[in-house]
Amino acid sequence: MTKKKIEFDWMRREERGSLILLRLLVWLSLFFGRNLTRLLLYPISLYFVLTATQARRASRQYLQKVLSRSVRLKDIFKHFFYFAAISLDRIYFLNGQVQIFSTTIENENLLHIAMQQHKGIFLFGAHMGSSEALRALGRQHTDYSFVQLMYQENAKKLGQVLAAINPELQQEIIPLGTLETMMQVYEALKNGSMIGILADRTLQQTNLKEQDFLGEEAVFSENAFRLAAILRKPVLMMLGLYLGENKYRLLFEEIYDFSRPQQDQAQAVTIARERYVNLLAKYCQEYPYNWFNFYNFWQTSWKE
Repeated sequence: MTKKKIEFDWMRREERGSLILLRLLVWLSLFFGRNLTRLLLYPISLYFVLTATQARRASRQYLQKVLSRSVRLKDIFKHFFYFAAISLDRIYFLNGQVQIFSTTIENENLLHIAMQQHKGIFLFGAHMGSSEALRALGRQHTDYSFVQLMYQENAKKLGQVLAAINPELQQEIIPLGTLETMMQVYEALKNGSMIGILADRTLQQTNLKEQDFLGEEAVFSENAFRLAAILRKPVLMMLGLYLGENKYRLLFEEIYDFSRPQQDQAQAVTIARERYVNLLAKYCQEYPYNWFNFYNFWQTSWKE
């Protein structure tokens, strides 16, 4: 790719919403239940559609690539509503109320086989659907421990609120950007954990590659794939797709098994990254309202 500085717009965005309002929403959710609280999502979603200009532009930019027709305001509203609905459902998943959801799990055998054959694996997700649904269902269906490698600085308030619902959550997170990060990842894998990474964003300017994504070149980092290659662990894709109402589809896909001998590690990393991006594009097209990167992902000039 041509050398240029990539602006990580998502890292600079200020977190919207006050801590008091977030705590109030959690209280309302747990006191009144999901059906009543969901009614609040309509005015909340409309508010953000009307006031969050950059996010609205990003939604339009993305939806233009995945919908086979012109984007209408109601499409953007639906995109925001899905994000709000999944955010609300995180409260119930964290609170252990898994039974209120109707879920299907596909290719679960891939997870079991990988965990039986290896001590620790990587699960690469994206800012798509609900990782909380995957974590909650994982506790019910397996004895495998799950640790999320993530950047927390741009969502501190939400993190505080969610941690109050389930204090154990903080024990399942390895923060990105610290000197201890790689040692913590190594130790977690050594203990047989699954390491979750949302691989559609990056913090660093290194190892960036351009690849066609939904019809236009976008930048993806190879750092997560290189980490899996160095540690010689298999990588699966994990997605918790929201189908509307109370329905979720949880699925796993094979990305690459770096535990096998590699003649050319760099080529293996490229193959894994291309496989991941192609799968992500596939599910964006099948479930267009589930992908939540509300910033200028393609680094283009805005077109309203």
